Amino acid sequence: MTQKPARSIFRDEAIKSYREKQEKAVLPHLVAPPVFLFLWILLGLLLTAGLLAWMAQVPTYQAGDGIILGQQPVSASRQREAVALIFLPATSAPKLRAGLPIQVQISSTGPTLTSKIDKVEPGILSPGAARARYALDSSVSQNLTGPVVAVSVRLGPGVSYQAYAGSVVSAQVQVGSRRVLSLFPGLDRWMGD
Repeated sequence: MTQKPARSIFRDEAIKSYREKQEKAVLPHLVAPPVFLFLWILLGLLLTAGLLAWMAQVPTYQAGDGIILGQQPVSASRQREAVALIFLPATSAPKLRAGLPIQVQISSTGPTLTSKIDKVEPGILSPGAARARYALDSSVSQNLTGPVVAVSVRLGPGVSYQAYAGSVVSAQVQVGSRRVLSLFPGLDRWMGD
């Protein structure tokens, strides 16, 4: 008796189709092409934001207090305008120079003005030396707690020295800039500023 070849219960086309499907790489649904593209775009945006944050600079300010002087010498070329004498911490002395932008507020309720430093007085003064040299009253001298540098600021023709003479002012001088990333705790030691 001759044996008949064993007949498969599957058709040849079905077996061939099954084998082809096994050979294909099947991607999970998480990495579908639109999601994959979105993740690459998101990574690119994050890298761009990081680069911008690395390069972006923000200004740094030094705060100080002062007084508007009551008498000033009059020159023929200048009108009599108010001049403020501002006392800044001595640590900022190397960064101070004439022409730096400064924002001055006269008293706590007075106007806020933007000007430039007119002159940096030579030398660093102790609080006692500043009180004696400029005859400061207690409202200004109580804020002098350490060595200071004095700078004079012309407040412009809109501010009368007669109306504001002796008024206490607070000021902020832009002394430099630093990178945005250096403002985050722990990153400042890697910034090299």
